[in-house]
Amino acid sequence: MHKHIVLAVLVLAGCASPFGKQGKDAVNAELATSTASQPTQTATPPAAVQQAIMEAVRESQPVAVRSAAEPRFNLTVNNAKASEVFTGMVTGTPYSMLVHPDVTGSLTLNLKGVTVPEAMEAVRALYGYDYEVQGKRIIVPSPAVQTRIYQLNALAMQRKGTSDMRVISGSIQSSGSSSGSSSTGSSSGGGSISQETSSVQTSTDSKYWEEVSASLKALVGTGGEVVVSPQSGIIIVKAPPATLVMVEKYLRASEVISVRQVMLEAKILEVQLNDGFQAGINWATLQKNGKISAGVNSLNPNRDNPVSLGGTVAQMLGGVIPGPVGSVFGLAFNDGDFGAVINLLKNQGAVHVLSSPRIATVNNQKAVLKVGTDDYFVTEVTGGTAAAVGVPATPPTVVVKPFFSGIALDVTPQIDERDNITLHVRPSVSNVTEKIKEIRLGDLGTYSLPLASSSISETDSVVRLKDGQIVAIGGLMGQTYTDGQNSVPFFSDIPVLGRLFGSTSQVSQKRELVVLIKTTLIRDSKDWKPDLESTQNRFQTYGFPESRP
Repeated sequence: MHKHIVLAVLVLAGCASPFGKQGKDAVNAELATSTASQPTQTATPPAAVQQAIMEAVRESQPVAVRSAAEPRFNLTVNNAKASEVFTGMVTGTPYSMLVHPDVTGSLTLNLKGVTVPEAMEAVRALYGYDYEVQGKRIIVPSPAVQTRIYQLNALAMQRKGTSDMRVISGSIQSSGSSSGSSSTGSSSGGGSISQETSSVQTSTDSKYWEEVSASLKALVGTGGEVVVSPQSGIIIVKAPPATLVMVEKYLRASEVISVRQVMLEAKILEVQLNDGFQAGINWATLQKNGKISAGVNSLNPNRDNPVSLGGTVAQMLGGVIPGPVGSVFGLAFNDGDFGAVINLLKNQGAVHVLSSPRIATVNNQKAVLKVGTDDYFVTEVTGGTAAAVGVPATPPTVVVKPFFSGIALDVTPQIDERDNITLHVRPSVSNVTEKIKEIRLGDLGTYSLPLASSSISETDSVVRLKDGQIVAIGGLMGQTYTDGQNSVPFFSDIPVLGRLFGSTSQVSQKRELVVLIKTTLIRDSKDWKPDLESTQNRFQTYGFPESRP
């Protein structure tokens, strides 16, 4: 319910149509209801305090009220019949034992101080006898082949993704992602292809149901059967009980891991560097107390946790990075506050927020966000014939293709069992302008063609961080030139002589692209509460445009 509310609010926020006071009140009321319905988290006392309270409660209770402890016993048998061991195991306990007549075989056990469930679990792990607990009854079914039906909640679809990054002499073509690479550059021209100097291709193919079917068939082997229905989410498995136990564990683990969700918030910043930081952002000067995690391009994937260092940033990075960082660099902040990181960057230049995308995705699924425009430009000219005696000229065929101008971000998260998040992130900022070129086609004449001149800044990195951390990816620098003119009023307008009363200059500005990404694991509906409250506060602060007649 709460996820649908968030989606509806986001859609309303981006809508350009008028929104009246009645709609505003309705949304605020809905948001207030959503946030109020979330259970309030109370402070949990320390473990020692909880233990002391529980001990006091148990001491004050009558003996009859205290729950009876599970009886423990020693079990030692040598080559005894399995059915006799099972029935004798519950003697003197509140459990009843039902053993199927087909249960055969012998057991050799030497267990000390175990309960009935613990003993049954040990027997199943060692000998493969399956069992089922129904209250105080324990049922040992037949070891023969059985058929069970499982429900698996997953989308019945396939997702494919391909990406390609190429650097070609004479032009730069870029789309998609690569691993551990970055580029900043510009290109112009049509569809001519020159010598390729570098190329990285990445492809993903998510076939969840095919992988599940193949895994189950490998588990049951030749002695079992597997029927998978992706449309209904039903899986039918025919196999021995011991194999069915493994099938159930696999399906449970697969579903839990695949549906883990993470919220990704990003800030794509452009820092116009001050005069003292023309070589790039000097991360060593960021004075901030607390702990951070640092890494270049990617952190060591073999570590259980990101690299944690204490002290100020200058102390931590001073010995590692003595000067400005001119290459792609990743820095993870434990403080999940975007404002604090942006304020640190303001000390080194003017900060412009280009985009603030936010998107949620599940484990190992790529999320793509694209904001901008597609303009069509000429990329190829073919055909055409010159005029001849009695034959008119045929114009050439012009081929146009779209060029994207704007901001694109694609992220693929991987969440492990310790809530560490490995991100494959590729932000891209592109600006495409039109450039008219005169092209001579011999006897066909001269044509003016609108060609694309593109400037692209992008990076592709793999970083590892914890839940709630912010990773900063920087190092993409560019330089712009601005022509300026200084003149004396009136005198500079005098023909010919006016040039003597003015001057022209060219000012260069260095800019660096910085990408901040914050990860938040979504475990249950309570994790959406801060997002709902933040959205409600923004609506109340800025309000809605009133309806126009």
